[in-house]
Amino acid sequence: MSEEPTKEKPSTYTQAPEVPPELLPRMAAIIQAIAGLKTVSEAAREVNLSRNHFQTLMHETLMAMIATISPKAVGRPAKPQAMSDLEQRLKRLERENGRLKKRVAATDELILIAGELLHGKREPGQRTRRVRKRSSEGDTDPEPEPEGHHRLLAAVDRMKQLGVTIAHVAVLIGVDVATVRRWRHTAHFCRRAQHEPAAALAQRTEQLVRDLHGLVGAAALSHSIEGVSRRIAARIKARTLTAMEQERKQRLSHITVSAPGFVRGMDAMYLATDHGPRYALIAADAAVPYRTSFAISDHYDGRLVAELLAKDIDRHGAPLVLRADRAKAHQTPEVRAILNEHQIVLLHGPPRYPCFYGQLERQNREHRAWLADLTEPQGSAMETLIERMFWCLNALWRRPTLHWKTAQECWNERKDIDHQIRCTFRKEVDNRMRRIACSLTRRGEPADLAERLAIEQTLEHMGYLHRQIGARC
Repeated sequence: MSEEPTKEKPSTYTQAPEVPPELLPRMAAIIQAIAGLKTVSEAAREVNLSRNHFQTLMHETLMAMIATISPKAVGRPAKPQAMSDLEQRLKRLERENGRLKKRVAATDELILIAGELLHGKREPGQRTRRVRKRSSEGDTDPEPEPEGHHRLLAAVDRMKQLGVTIAHVAVLIGVDVATVRRWRHTAHFCRRAQHEPAAALAQRTEQLVRDLHGLVGAAALSHSIEGVSRRIAARIKARTLTAMEQERKQRLSHITVSAPGFVRGMDAMYLATDHGPRYALIAADAAVPYRTSFAISDHYDGRLVAELLAKDIDRHGAPLVLRADRAKAHQTPEVRAILNEHQIVLLHGPPRYPCFYGQLERQNREHRAWLADLTEPQGSAMETLIERMFWCLNALWRRPTLHWKTAQECWNERKDIDHQIRCTFRKEVDNRMRRIACSLTRRGEPADLAERLAIEQTLEHMGYLHRQIGARC
């Protein structure tokens, strides 16, 4: 028997390098400097180099010597980290590719079975021989063209009749569930557009919605007008309701008080606390959102209103008009006495019409944001909190409706109301009230309707109030 040749171990011997003659003086100087036979400066002068440059060359030589004579690691050389990462990534991609191939093969088989089911070539549950397809690398099945959606939707309907869920149907035809739903939605609107009702039917449906103030449902509309389906009735109703809302907004009038100080309002806010209900009564100007005064009490009565009025007039002067709701606390004798003393006209809105005090309600929404976590509204802590709220809302908040000024800056620019303006205003209100009362029918109307209309007309006539029709609500 012949012996197998043994593989010889490669030699690790390194031959002596040849040094160019022009480098011999520099090498000798470096060796002498390393050995300590010469100083760095002397060796650098001999080879005509600067000391820093020569020292750098010497250090690099030392580093190369250290790297060469350092003992090597035991065993085989380690594989680079980048190569190890690439090998792991390749293995992971191969596993994912294998799973995808299995899934594609299963999908092809399901599509084949579904196609045979749709064409009646096989019964449900019948097994068939699995056929492996040979495909060149990089070949992919073309996606269905958009014009084939109707054919695919017909296949979807047939599969659903056979008991296949929509998720499984989407897998069978090779698209996502959302794509199938989008195709169905598009086809539904196309069919709906083809069956649009005649103009006369649409007009009758719209008129019925208007006559019933939008309260009728789509099913009732379809049963009331022959030839209109429930879906079409729902679409006509939605369009009609939008038009009715736009018409309502066009009929609205937006009221603006032109100058601060002339009209002031007040409204109470209920506070639920651990010690029972409390009431915070806050007064604010009607032209700018400037809060003037506040009062807190356990009871919402005439004493609380009179206390707030007295304090507010003391600090900020008396307005021409005080806007307040129809609470009985606003019409007590002590409140009326303060209003008559300062010649202030009390303005009430229509009964059961909170939109008249919409400005105060929006301000209360800001107040509730401050007082939402309050559980003990009493004592100095409560007053400090409300004073802090007043300062933030009045002096810190720059509003676009005030041309990016604060409410306090606009309030400080107000004009004083002299005695002549008060007398003129009160006299004109009385004259207009008498004329309006003569032409009004009292039946079904509040007793102070003439006074309210007179106050609004006088404010508008004197330029303190502006009315804009068709503005925002």
